[in-house]
Amino acid sequence: MHTRKGISTTVGIAIVIVLLAVAAVAYYLVAMTGTPAGSTSSAPKKKYSIGVVFDVGGLGDRGFNDLAYQGMMEANQTLGVDYTYEVAATTSDFPSLFNAMIAKNVSLIVGVGFDMDQVVNQTAHANPNRLFAQVDGDIYNVPNVVAIKYQEHIGSAIVGALAVAMTKTDKIAFLGGVSTGIIYKFWNGWKAGAVWASNYLHKNVTLIKQYAGSTFNYFDEPSAGSQIGQTMIAQGADIIFTAAGGTGIGTFDAIGKYDQQQGWNWTSTAPPVFAIGVDANQDYYGTYQFFVQHSNSTASYKAPSFVLTSEIKKVDLGVFNVMKAVVYGNFSNIWNNPSTYAPSFYNGQTQLCGPDGDAPCYVRGVYLLGLAQGAVGPTPFAYTSQYLSPTANNVMKQITQGILNGTINIPEDYNDSPV
Repeated sequence: MHTRKGISTTVGIAIVIVLLAVAAVAYYLVAMTGTPAGSTSSAPKKKYSIGVVFDVGGLGDRGFNDLAYQGMMEANQTLGVDYTYEVAATTSDFPSLFNAMIAKNVSLIVGVGFDMDQVVNQTAHANPNRLFAQVDGDIYNVPNVVAIKYQEHIGSAIVGALAVAMTKTDKIAFLGGVSTGIIYKFWNGWKAGAVWASNYLHKNVTLIKQYAGSTFNYFDEPSAGSQIGQTMIAQGADIIFTAAGGTGIGTFDAIGKYDQQQGWNWTSTAPPVFAIGVDANQDYYGTYQFFVQHSNSTASYKAPSFVLTSEIKKVDLGVFNVMKAVVYGNFSNIWNNPSTYAPSFYNGQTQLCGPDGDAPCYVRGVYLLGLAQGAVGPTPFAYTSQYLSPTANNVMKQITQGILNGTINIPEDYNDSPV
């Protein structure tokens, strides 16, 4: 168990999508520093606490769990919230870790990961006066639970289209950590973006897909990720998108080593193979300073990088905002206003209900973050902008604008589909 007391201290993406970048920055600033509607300008004097149960893979995954940790720390530093956390070694740890949080009597318990659905549902029903949130959760219409959801399929579509515009071999690949619903959502979005861009550019691009495994432990298998990455490169893929947690880091290593073997030395010429990261901004991983010199000084990282971009998913923003809602007494407002906080769910556009999970439904208790809020999409190309062609910039502009204005539809599909 890890506990800390609160304290009281309170480049852009290509110019063609400046509008999106501005919206993202504005939303982020409001989310991190603004005051919820109907509240006072200063935080309540009551002391609040947050308890976080991190998923298998734990801290140091450079993605999903680390982002949730950042959101927890932001609540600590900005709102003066105490925090405590537990890290699951396996999924069988979840019940005992949630019980530990109940015993600590924290104000809000946050589960990080869709694989916690059962324990969140059981613990919330057993403790109706305790508040819960779950990142990627599928527990709806339970008054003391908020599911923090993201439009991963939208961000994946944009980087899928980018990959089509950038590939020189006309072969691009997707690595999913686990063959399960939310990873299928990444895959289907990525495929939809790639198909759209192939049609838009009149290119015949081959898609390669593989899942690392069928159990949740495969979100933390770097050796498997490295092996799969080598196989994809051997098949001719020159851009690989990983939605695989720590397993994807192994794929990064395989790509970086391959690029070095081919004689690439962080020059103005693009590397033979690019990686695309996920969740957190992982672009730095492919810089010379980090990959070769193993520097942990972010100020030292310089362009270029073999990580072309990352499909961000601001888990930190979701965790922080729900904690802020608790502090300001706004939790029930999120739960009761799906048309504001989760319109696509409220309007029955998301297929989540029914015996097979494929029937439209109306749900409450969902906090949805997407492209319009700057919570998903590509990173700002801080290390790779010199490699972006006018075609690549235009493709990102067209698909982003089309998604935002509704002329391009990216399916939200939680089922596997063929290549």
